[in-house]
Amino acid sequence: MRTPPLGLILLLLTPAPLGWSAGGSLTVGAREEADGQATITRMELVRADSPSRRLPVRKAVPAGIGVVLDRELELSLPDAAYQFRMIRGPEYRIVTGTFALERTSLDAHTVDLPRMVDMLQRGWTSGDCCVSPSAASLPLRMASEDLHLAATLGHVGAKPIPGRDPDEPLGHEPIWIREDARHVDGLVFYGMNESEGFAEQDEAAGGALLPVEWLIASDRVEGARVAVENPFAWALPVWLASERIDGFFLLGDWLRLDRQQLSVRHGRGPRGASLGDGKSIGRFAERIYWNMLEAGLRIPPLAGSGNDAGRSPVGYNRLYVAESSTHEGSDKPLDVKPVDSAQQWWQAAWQGKSVATNGPLLCPKLAGEIPGHVFRGNGSEELILQPELNLTVRDPVDYLEVMHNGKVHYSARLDEFAKAGGVIPPIHARQSGWVTIRVVTLFEDHFRAAMTAPWYIEFSGQPRVTKAAVEFFQTWLGDYEQQLKRLPPQELRRHVRYVRAARNFWQQRAEIATDPD
Repeated sequence: MRTPPLGLILLLLTPAPLGWSAGGSLTVGAREEADGQATITRMELVRADSPSRRLPVRKAVPAGIGVVLDRELELSLPDAAYQFRMIRGPEYRIVTGTFALERTSLDAHTVDLPRMVDMLQRGWTSGDCCVSPSAASLPLRMASEDLHLAATLGHVGAKPIPGRDPDEPLGHEPIWIREDARHVDGLVFYGMNESEGFAEQDEAAGGALLPVEWLIASDRVEGARVAVENPFAWALPVWLASERIDGFFLLGDWLRLDRQQLSVRHGRGPRGASLGDGKSIGRFAERIYWNMLEAGLRIPPLAGSGNDAGRSPVGYNRLYVAESSTHEGSDKPLDVKPVDSAQQWWQAAWQGKSVATNGPLLCPKLAGEIPGHVFRGNGSEELILQPELNLTVRDPVDYLEVMHNGKVHYSARLDEFAKAGGVIPPIHARQSGWVTIRVVTLFEDHFRAAMTAPWYIEFSGQPRVTKAAVEFFQTWLGDYEQQLKRLPPQELRRHVRYVRAARNFWQQRAEIATDPD
């Protein structure tokens, strides 16, 4: 099998400070370095003598941390020295600088924003799969983060933007927003509403619907999809056992820029281990997902702000999706192309043609295929699968790994990877399983990484199911049952049949498991 040559982009960039002096007021502008066109970005502003305290800016749209700089922004601040950072999502270099305001002078300065990589041009379109509603303009905030799609938990009611006509185009295409996402106790439902026979209250049940009952109801709504937004939820084994889960948030609101999370607040943490640093929760979410794959569940990863994102900017955790096309009758490699509609974006996301990230940017292939592809083999056949990777990074990288069936197939520091010419040893597959590629950074506050959706390997039509992964969820289910026993008897009875069904599901999985670990 021929594969295209590997391209490798390794951009380890240290922002170069800018400096100027101004007075009275300062008009700051931002433009694309490549063509000089005015652009929209996010700006953080602090006093030089108090760098931990970010300053608000009048008449600017708040952007979580900092404000939106909509092409240009006038700053009228007390006399002092200031520092700023301009950040436009992960595809741009971060620009930092300093300036001083004095009472008697005026000035204007424009900052060039250098783009490291254009993922859209490479065929990969970004999206945030769960955004809390806000009065601050979502399209403007998306443009400031170079984000193209967002799903909001309810209607977007934006205030007027100072200095901008409501009909004035943002110059950032595409921007797709869906407003039909709904959060229910750790689950996100897409494409559902009460008008389709879906009610908050179920009189027969004697109270509000349980999340698993929402899951069952979703099966009656054409086109509805459901994702696990809280991977640590006590009820996770029950939800997975329903076989109605379409997506799993691998990156979510436990990875935030405004604060560290050192413990699982709503759900089950790792047993027998303490969460000693901000990276632990992210690693645990990843471990849960790997166990799902090892249990034979083909559920694609998602990424997004989450329902409790705090002040993290929109799109900090994001999902890139792509499509591919073949050249009939040719040995040319597949073209990777961007999706052309929001509907196609979501279709690709549910098919796992994706990469989840809050930092590194990956353009991956395995044997010429983008993630989500199923490689099929029979009998004693051996499949030889060559990983390929274009990588762009802004943070120092800890390691790059290729995971095959829960084990590390290849691991290297970035300098080792570069010295090897970016060549990764091929995978020799003789049984069913899965492959992912991930890059983990040295960022200290929390888990900052990128991970591809899986490629699947299937021999004789049978998925890979391991006893260890099934036992992982059986243990979790047992812990959940102990939690439920604390409920009043009448409330406990509502959960019994769903727990029993989950027990049966995981027992059946244990019986078909073919691998011990």
